[in-house]
Amino acid sequence: MLTGSARIHAGKAGLDGALQTLSLSAECQTGDVISLSASGASHDFSVARRRWIVETDASRLEITLDYPVRGR
Repeated sequence: MLTGSARIHAGKAGLDGALQTLSLSAECQTGDVISLSASGASHDFSVARRRWIVETDASRLEITLDYPVRGR
């Protein structure tokens, strides 16, 4: 998932496809910085929140990325 500002930046930078296929480990924690390199530039996103979605037969971790990285 992306916050509104992360979605806008990703669209302008042409990162939509790369972010949709991004597979982050469950070891990612809130506040971690994710650096995505594309077209010779580095784009830093931060893990804004984590949410476990639990269903009767499965569970999955949803990680929300934010842009820009704040408090660094």
